[in-house]
Amino acid sequence: MQGSHDREGRLAQGHAAVLADDIVTARACFAQLQGMRGDDPDALHGMACVALAIGRADVAIGLAGRALRIAPRGQYHVVLARALLVQGHHDAARAAMNIACLSHPDDVAIMLCAADMMENTGDTLAAARAYARVVSLAGPHDGDSRALHARFLWRRGRRTAACAQMRQAVRLAPGRAEYLHELVEMLLALGARKEAETLLRAHLEHDPHDGVALSQLGALLFAGGHMRDAVDRLQRAMDHAPSVEACNNLGLARMALGDMEGADAALRQAMHMQPSDARIALNHATGLFEGGQPVAARVAYDAILATTPPVDEDTQARARFNMGIALLACGEMEQGWTLWESRLAFLPPHPSASHLPRWNGRVSAGGGKVLVHLAQGLGDAIHFLRYVPLAAQRAPIVLAVPQALRRLVHTLGCATANGVDYPIKIIAPDEYVNMGITSQCDLFSLPHVLGGAQVPEFKPYLGEKPWRTHKRTKGPLRIGLCHAGNPAYRFDARRSVPVAALAPLTQVTGVEFISVQPRVAEGVQAGFVRHSLAPDADLLDTAHLITTLDLVISVDTLAAHLAGAMGCPVWLLNRFGGDWRWYPAFDLDGPEGVPPGYPSVPDGCPRSRWYPSLWQFRQGGLQPPDQAWGVVMTAVSSALQAWIAGRETVRS
Repeated sequence: MQGSHDREGRLAQGHAAVLADDIVTARACFAQLQGMRGDDPDALHGMACVALAIGRADVAIGLAGRALRIAPRGQYHVVLARALLVQGHHDAARAAMNIACLSHPDDVAIMLCAADMMENTGDTLAAARAYARVVSLAGPHDGDSRALHARFLWRRGRRTAACAQMRQAVRLAPGRAEYLHELVEMLLALGARKEAETLLRAHLEHDPHDGVALSQLGALLFAGGHMRDAVDRLQRAMDHAPSVEACNNLGLARMALGDMEGADAALRQAMHMQPSDARIALNHATGLFEGGQPVAARVAYDAILATTPPVDEDTQARARFNMGIALLACGEMEQGWTLWESRLAFLPPHPSASHLPRWNGRVSAGGGKVLVHLAQGLGDAIHFLRYVPLAAQRAPIVLAVPQALRRLVHTLGCATANGVDYPIKIIAPDEYVNMGITSQCDLFSLPHVLGGAQVPEFKPYLGEKPWRTHKRTKGPLRIGLCHAGNPAYRFDARRSVPVAALAPLTQVTGVEFISVQPRVAEGVQAGFVRHSLAPDADLLDTAHLITTLDLVISVDTLAAHLAGAMGCPVWLLNRFGGDWRWYPAFDLDGPEGVPPGYPSVPDGCPRSRWYPSLWQFRQGGLQPPDQAWGVVMTAVSSALQAWIAGRETVRS
């Protein structure tokens, strides 16, 4: 009796050692059993398992065959089938597995091995039947079998059915948190974000230290724009179960909140945890650029692009594009515009123009028209519209623009050079059929195809009438104000000025502040700003308003571009670092060429070569958003007061 117990114990110990990859212990256990009885089929089966584990499938086949000749048991057929599969004998492997299933039709472990083998050999129908049989054998209260079935269904593309099975697994096995984690990933892949968030919140009520769930919820909150809550969950995830994904997302969330030092620390930690992940290195380099370190960012992008073996094509394209932005910020425009084109590799093609060849910027000899289209933000569009008249001098241009820009863009008029007019046709994005169009070009590719090594000579190019240049000496100054941009923008926390930071403006007398935004998010607009634009106003309506203003004060958003394109005086409230076009490489030296009627600004507020009527009030360095605007807003307030004092002197 004691010998029987010892034998069973040795068998159990040996198979446990195989599962733990402890080959030395496993071999010793089974060898001892063979020494006790040379023809012990269980010992031969165990040695076959060891042989298979160390990559000797040929030896495993022989050992399993010997065991089967002594006792034809189902588990012996299973190891034989697995070894035959490794050796490439698929038909023989399936035959051995079928024998195992027929001899033990109610054995869950054997049926599960059969399901795995049938799937791996391409017999998906047999695999599906086997997985369904596993669920049936395991019974209605078993969650593990349903999780296995869910994974199979997911691999086969039956995603809705997979989610249904994994929901059952989560319900039946509440202690298996990994099933909940998998279900959340499935739901996110299906776009069921609300259900995923609800599941995670309920789970964390019972297990608040589940680092994986905290990381998943943090990522969800980050994607939904709830950055402070995201940072809280992601930091807790790092405290309980540090992971590369949580650390990377924590860095991105901190960056979105304007905590550039915290973002840098988190992303550096993520890179240390996963040095080979170019995606994390790309995020870190982006943070360096946004934080005002374009040279350091260039070094980081170079390192990504020099990685051996090369990183994936998408990451390469994004690194080249970001390198182009860094080069532009440094004033290296020709190479910068070339790399800027890398964005086309990861942006979706224009739905109506993708079948047309790209225009190369050459003069059109046969009169073929070029479709110019756009897909990015409206502020960027206004900036790049300056290149359309230059393109029209080389080829007939058909400009497709969205409804929001349509009326404003009609004020571009036609291009004129050497007394010759070059018309520009404006259409809706889907109206270009049968118009003689032979090629296409993204609006943001025009600088590259036109060879834009220099900033084009500026003259106001938008608006039905020019901004007035005579001095108004009566009544309060009419100041357009836009202190906040789109909150969905990745770096809006650093770009927008908090309402509380505008306090110095409320102390300025002789000024009327007027919003130049038709729609402002609730709780964002300052109370002292008057609204005159209708909620449905378009950009031409905004342009009409700007012509009545003495000055526009704006953060880096559409209002600044529109006023600058019209030649209206603009005071840009600019974050440290930030957008490439506001870097010092594009500062305009000296006050020469400033028309009369433009307000004077303090020293240290440079004009822009992109918009010579725009002056920048720059932050002096990196600070948290709630502390970064004090000096800037005090300087703006003082400049306004000085301007008002000058008007009073003129009147007296």
